[in-house]
Amino acid sequence: MTRNALGTAAVAAHEAIVRLCAGDLPAIELLEQVAIRVRTVVPYATGGWLPTDPGTMLYTGAYTEDVPGELHLDLFENELADADFAKFSEIVALPRPVLTLGDATDGDLTRSVRHRRIHAPAGLRSELRAVFRTGGSCWGVACLSRTEDAPDFSPAEVDFVAGICEHVGHALRTALLLEAHDDATAAAHAPGMVILTDDDEIEALTGEAERWLAALPRDGLELPSVVYGVARRARAAAADGADRPPARARVRLPGGGWLVVHAARLRGSSAPDRTAVVVEPARRAELAPLILELHDLTERERQVTQLLVSGKPIDAIAQTLWISPHTVRDHVKAVFAKLGVSSRPELTAMLFHEHVLPAVEAPAG
Repeated sequence: MTRNALGTAAVAAHEAIVRLCAGDLPAIELLEQVAIRVRTVVPYATGGWLPTDPGTMLYTGAYTEDVPGELHLDLFENELADADFAKFSEIVALPRPVLTLGDATDGDLTRSVRHRRIHAPAGLRSELRAVFRTGGSCWGVACLSRTEDAPDFSPAEVDFVAGICEHVGHALRTALLLEAHDDATAAAHAPGMVILTDDDEIEALTGEAERWLAALPRDGLELPSVVYGVARRARAAAADGADRPPARARVRLPGGGWLVVHAARLRGSSAPDRTAVVVEPARRAELAPLILELHDLTERERQVTQLLVSGKPIDAIAQTLWISPHTVRDHVKAVFAKLGVSSRPELTAMLFHEHVLPAVEAPAG
């Protein structure tokens, strides 16, 4: 009904997006094609479409439309460090993962730090944000903004975007699933390091970091988006001591293989206001939790899987998780079916190369 309210063009755009999401496009290309079709029905001045690491919700790339580099970085800072309205980390938990800044602030945009410091100075006003999720896992986000002289996003436009979120979420998950089974894992090379000032200036970097980062898209920035994302989360955690997700993200290399990018604040008088970002090939063990999430394993199935590959027998798993051996066997059957394996050795070979998965703590009795 909502799509009809926007005209036949909206119906055609929705159907085209559903067809795109049923294909096998890489994540950034998929988001670009979705954005093109959304913009014909829900016009906007600037847009950011970003795949995320489902474990930390940090951006692992970006397709941006008319977003200046400085604005891009300011929005990163706001999402990761500022207390504000309509944060992606909050939208992911909503029954419908779409929200306008106007609705979040009850029509008073001046209540938003993002509006006062970023949107208004750039001549922007209305903002619509969407999270592309499957279950509780976030695989990507979008942020669309309009200029001061444009109308607010209408309820019909918000409904249109909401109507594609699940399709795009499944498509982004599928894109990573296909890539995760590609047999090209990044070759063993030394980690690289980048030292950033608090102004995001590169103070120093190693040759390995330069080589790894050269393989990632720049998104119109000097460094890949993921570098700024992990650095800013590390700064935010150091500044307020809050319990935040790790400053860490797994990133797919365009040519095959995976990198892990993580950051930490440097300490000591010789390195004030500096953040170290480490870029290194992802080991199979670091990808294993992502693989479990890609295959839609439940939380209990993930716990059983972790204990299985650590070598625990069925009875010990049952005692650890406070469930019956029969229930454990049912979970094992489900895990084998979802991952396409038929034995514990096959499961172990699939999930790790160098290290076992992290141990699962026994739940409280």
